Amino acid sequence: MKINFELMKTTNFNTYIIAIFTCFLMVSCVQDDDFAVPSSVGSEENENLNSLLNDIDQNSIELVSVEYVKGLYNGQVTLIESDLAVKGYVSSSDATGNFYKEFYIQDAPENPTSGIGIYLNQVENYNQFNIGREVYINLKGLYVGENASEVITIGGSVDGSRVGIIAAARVPNHILRSGTTEIIAPLVLNISNVDDSHMGLLISFEDVQFPSGLGGQSYVDPYDDYDTIHPLVSCINGAEFFVETSSFASFNQEPLPTDGRGTITGVIAKSYGGDDRVMVLNTTDDVIFNDSRCDPVFEETFNSATDNTNLNITNWINYAEAGEELWTEQVYGGNGYAEFTAYSTNDSSNIGWLISPGIDMDAQEGEVLNFQTEYAYPDVGHYPLEVFVSTDFSGDESGINSATWVPLSVTIAHPDVTGDWFSWVDSGSVDLSEYNGTLHIAFKYTGSDTLNQNSTIHVENVVVSVP
Repeated sequence: MKINFELMKTTNFNTYIIAIFTCFLMVSCVQDDDFAVPSSVGSEENENLNSLLNDIDQNSIELVSVEYVKGLYNGQVTLIESDLAVKGYVSSSDATGNFYKEFYIQDAPENPTSGIGIYLNQVENYNQFNIGREVYINLKGLYVGENASEVITIGGSVDGSRVGIIAAARVPNHILRSGTTEIIAPLVLNISNVDDSHMGLLISFEDVQFPSGLGGQSYVDPYDDYDTIHPLVSCINGAEFFVETSSFASFNQEPLPTDGRGTITGVIAKSYGGDDRVMVLNTTDDVIFNDSRCDPVFEETFNSATDNTNLNITNWINYAEAGEELWTEQVYGGNGYAEFTAYSTNDSSNIGWLISPGIDMDAQEGEVLNFQTEYAYPDVGHYPLEVFVSTDFSGDESGINSATWVPLSVTIAHPDVTGDWFSWVDSGSVDLSEYNGTLHIAFKYTGSDTLNQNSTIHVENVVVSVP
C-alpha cells in the first residue's frame, strides 16, 4: 500500500492549525486582559439568569436589597431558606491577585449605600465578574455570615463560627451575571467618616499621602507571609487609615509612592481578625499622587506608644495637677493613642494635663489644628476633656498654672456627639493662624472617681498643618 506522505503532512498540519485556532478561541472566551469586559455571558448563563428573572417577575422569588441580606445575619452564620435574590454591581477585581476567592458587590454603581462580600471557590473572577458587572444571586440554600475578617459575606456553608465557601459546582446556579456592565463611580469620603456601613464599597480618599518615613518601602514587607498594612494620612485633618496588600498581589514589591499626595481608590474591608478597617486596592493605577506632599508643621500619631504605660513621649509633658493618675499610652490593633480615665483611682479629684512640645508659629502662615478623640464608659453630665493653647507657657511643669491657657472650640467625642463607644471623632479644623511665637497645645482631663465622674477619653493624630 502506497502512502502519500505529502498529503498526510498537509492534512496533519491543517488539523494542527485548526486545533490551535480552536484552543485560542476557547481561551479567549475565558481569559480576557486585565479589567476587560468579558464578551459574552454564554447560553447556559443566559438560561439560568432568564429563569431567575422570570421567577422574580412572577413573584415566586423576591428581589431584596443588599442591606436586607446583611440584616439576615443575626450574630451567627444563617442559612437562607426563603426564595430570595439580590442584585448588585461588582466593586472589586482579583486581576492583580490582591483578592482571592472572593469579590464584593455594592447596591448601585453610583452613590452606593451597602456592600457585601461573595466567598466562592473560584479564582480569576475578574474574567467573569468584572468591575461594574451587574450580578444576580439566587440566595436560597446559601448562607450569610462573617468571614475571617469579620465582614458580612454570602457563602455556601458553615465553617466553625464563620461563613464557608461556595463550592465551584454551585456557582453557575447561584451567581449569575447579566450582560450589563456599569461604570462604578467611587464614593468619595473623608478618612474620618468611614465606618462598617462602607464595607465592600469602592471608595476614594482625596488629598492623602503615605508617611514620608515609609520611603523606600514596598506595598508588601518581604518578611510578611500574607498581608502588609501601611498607614495612609489625610492632609485635611491628619486622620489615619490603613492600606492592606496581599503578598500574592502582582504589585507587592512596587515602591510606595511617598513623594507626593493625591487620590487613592479601593474597596473597604477589614484586616484578618477584624481588628482594623482597611482599603484593599484593585490596582495601583488607582493610586494617583501627583501633588506635592503636605507634611505637617507638627504631628503626633502616638503610634510609638508602649501599651498600658504612663505616657512618656519626648518633649511632651504629662502632669497630674490633682490625684495620682497620669495620661497613659495605649495600643489597640496596632494603633497607638493617649488615654486618661479616673476609673478606679479612688481619687476625689483627677486633673491630668497632656501638653505638646512647643510649635514654631512664625515659620509659616495659615496653620490649623486637627485631632481625633473617642470615649468609653461615659457618665451622665461628665465632659472630661478640654483643649487649650498657650503662647506664654514656659515649657516646664512648674509654669503650667501660671501660663495663659486659651480654650479652643473643638468637637470632642461624647454621647452627645456620637452614641458609639470607641468611635473616633474628628475635632474639626481649628484656625491657629492668629497665634505667633511658640505655641503649646494642652489636653486637660477633669474627673472624680468617688463622684462617679470617671469616663475614659482617648486622643490621637494631633496635627498642625497648613492646608
